[in-house]
Formats: sequence, structure tokens, C-alpha cells
Amino acid sequence: MPRRAALVPVELVEDSQPEPTTPTMPVRRSRRPLLWLLVPVVAVAVLAGAQQVSEAMARAADARVAALPGAIDPLGDGIDVVWRSDPIDLPLAYGLVAQEALHGVVVGPDGSLTYRSVDLVTGAERWSADLRGPDPALVDPLNTTRTRCQPWGADLADPTQVVCLVTDVYLGQAGTGEAGRVASQSRLRVLDLADGQALANRAIAPVGSMAVLPGLVATGTVDAANHLLVVATDPLTGAELWRYRGAGPLLGATPPPPDVAGLGGLVFVATSTADSPMLLSATGERIPVDAATNGWAGTEQGWLTLQRLEAGRNDPVTTVYRPGEPPVEVDGTLLDRSVDDGSVPGLEVSTGQALYGWDTRTGARRWEADVDVAPVFRPSVLVIEGVVYVAGFDDIVALDARTGDVRWTFPRQVGSYRGELLTDGAHILLVDAPSDGVGTGYVTIVDRRDGTFVHRLALPAGVRDVFSAGRRLVDAGSQEIAGLG
Repeated sequence: MPRRAALVPVELVEDSQPEPTTPTMPVRRSRRPLLWLLVPVVAVAVLAGAQQVSEAMARAADARVAALPGAIDPLGDGIDVVWRSDPIDLPLAYGLVAQEALHGVVVGPDGSLTYRSVDLVTGAERWSADLRGPDPALVDPLNTTRTRCQPWGADLADPTQVVCLVTDVYLGQAGTGEAGRVASQSRLRVLDLADGQALANRAIAPVGSMAVLPGLVATGTVDAANHLLVVATDPLTGAELWRYRGAGPLLGATPPPPDVAGLGGLVFVATSTADSPMLLSATGERIPVDAATNGWAGTEQGWLTLQRLEAGRNDPVTTVYRPGEPPVEVDGTLLDRSVDDGSVPGLEVSTGQALYGWDTRTGARRWEADVDVAPVFRPSVLVIEGVVYVAGFDDIVALDARTGDVRWTFPRQVGSYRGELLTDGAHILLVDAPSDGVGTGYVTIVDRRDGTFVHRLALPAGVRDVFSAGRRLVDAGSQEIAGLG
């Protein structure tokens, strides 16, 4: 048996009540306050993480846009003149931009012709190639040579070579009594853009123009029977690829040779005896052209546009020819897409009484917006992440590329200014240079997504004709090229 405890004597008191006592319960420590404290911390962490992810995605998108053709490098905190060219190099500002260099034909003090390549970053000459010797007629700056060089290769958007028509033809300025000179000798030269090496150099029939398309160069002459004759050859070998002869003689006793150009994947032919141009395919077949055509032009992409007027329409009708694509008609004047990320396939934008968006896959008008595009040297639009950006008379305007609805606007400076609309990836930039060349010009920089003002940079003194060349800005307003940075 278990042992019992010892007995203790106690005193009993009658009628006494036991004192009440509070029962004690075991204490449980609650974790809920700690959990409530943790919830805000977790929420903040989640929001911060989401913000970081969002910012990283935005930076990645900006980097993709910045790498697109037509985008420029960021300008930093100021704009300075980095280099200045020799005055004879001024034509390079409007020539070919390839391999981070300006390219083109320059006329020397003695009238000689040289092809030059000038580095965009430093302004230094990379290389030069003599094309033609001294010509007293070209010493006069009012006389313009018809010697031209055009990009050639598998990809004309990123050329590796140029084809040069070297000719003694020049044009005199109207009203001076100088008519110019017709062709008596011409040569075709092919130059490597990397170092100027001559890849081909051969004599051809005397002409004053050429059409360059992938794989061929075409020239136009008038034969002994006054028929138009267009001949296409391989620029490197000289092998004839095809020829086209007009069905009937041209008007006039001695019709001048035609002007030809390679645009929209076609050979464009204009003669002085016809009101409308002629189009030939890349294989020499004739393509019908509306007889009412009264205007034509090329675009920065190398497309061909033909314009005509139609009764009852406020804007001219423009037919756009693009390589490998069916022609499409738009109202007004087609605007170049200086930057396009492909986010809205088939979109083209034109300007006239309004701003129009077109679906070139169907030919249908997508939208119309009440926006007046400011006239500039190279009017264009940017198409980035489903948004169209355009410089209007009074504002920078961002529109939904699918509907034409305005996303945001930013006011331009008050006054008469002109300039190109650009992007560096994260921002939209507008060059605002005084139209009369007097005063200070600026580059206005706003956020690409919402139009928020970022800053405004003053252009250097004397800089007044600024535009993009490759990924940099240049000025060509002072009889020389100024590289900006």
C-alpha cells in the first residue's frame, strides 16, 4: 500500500463561509498581433518587388526601342559642337548614312569629284575615292553635277557597297542662262563602303541618271529611232539582264534622255514628252499608271509615291509602291516612319486635311485624327509599343495607333520653330530650331509613356538646321556640317 501523509489537526469554525477565490486559467500566448504586424511588411515587400519588376520591364523595353533603326543615342545634360567639317563636305549631310559614317559625292575647288566617307563620331575622314578629274564648269556653285552614288547590296537598308554613276552631265540654275551639259561620257563604279575599294569600273552609254535595285542597275537612253530604251545590267559584271524598248517614238525631233530611278522595287521612268511617268518591274515588264498622275516622290524607306487629284476629295490620292507588296492608296501625303518597332503591323500614316491611319494589308482607313503636322525637312512619325508620335504645329501628340485616340499632348514652344521628332528609347525628343535662323534653338525631352516634361537642352550658338544622322545629331545650317554630342 502506498504511504499516507501524516495527519494534521485543524480547528473547525461554525457558520464561516469560505473566501471566494478567482480561478486561474492557463495562459495562452496569442500570435495574432504578430501576424497583423507582418501583413503590412509583406504587402510593402510585394509592392516593392512588383515595382522593381515593372521598372525592369520598362528599362528592357526602352533598351529595345533604343536599339531600333532611327533611334538616337541619349543626349546627356548638354549639347555641344564636337566637330566641324570642311565646307566642301556639306553635301554629305544629305547623303547616305552607313557604318556610322556620312557618305557622298563632293565637288573640289577645281571641279573634281570625290566620294568621301566621314566618321560621325569624330568628323575625321575614313577614306576617299577619286571619281572624276577637274571640270571648270563645276567650279561655279550654281552648276550641279548629276554624278550620283546609291547604296547597293542584298539589304539596301544596311548596305555594304555603293553604285556610282560618274558622268559629265551637270544642270545649270534656272534663270541664269546656263542650261547645263548633256551626257557625253559616263561610267559605273562600285565601291566597298568599308574602305572605298573599287569593285567594278566600266564605261556605259552616256546618261545622266540610273535606277538601282537589288541585283541590278538600269539606265535609260533614246535610240536612233527615238524610242525609249531602258537596259538593266549586273553592276559588278556588266552582264545584261533585260531591256525594255518603247512601242512608239518619243515626241520631238531630238527628245532628251529620260530620268530613271529605283524606287519601291520598281524602275521609275520620266520623260519630258509625257505627262505621267512609266513604271517597269524589276524584270522589265511595264506596270500601268493612272493617267491623272501629276506628282511623284520617293520616301526615306526608298518607296515610290504617285499622286493625283480626284473630284470631290479634299486631299490628293497617293498610291504607295513598296518592294514585294501590292500598291496601296492613301489620302494626303504619306509620312515616313522614322522609328517603328513593328507593334502595329500594316500601319501607315498620312497627312492632309487631317491625320489618317491606314491598314495597308486591307487598304482600309483605320482612323482619322484632327492633327495638323508641322512642315519640316523630313516629316515623319514614330510607331512604338502601339503608339503613334507626331509633331504638330502646336504640340507633340501621342495617339493610339489602332484607334487614333489621343493619349497625351505636350505643348511646343510659342513661336515659329521647326525640327525633327526623335526618340532615344525612354524619351521623345523634339528639335525646336527657329525657322528664321535667329535666336536659340532647343531640344525638348519628354517621357515617352505619359508626356511628362523631363528637360530642355539649348542648342549651341549658330546651330539652326539640326537633324539626325544615324544615332547622332548633325547641323548643316552654316555652310558646313557640325557634329553634335
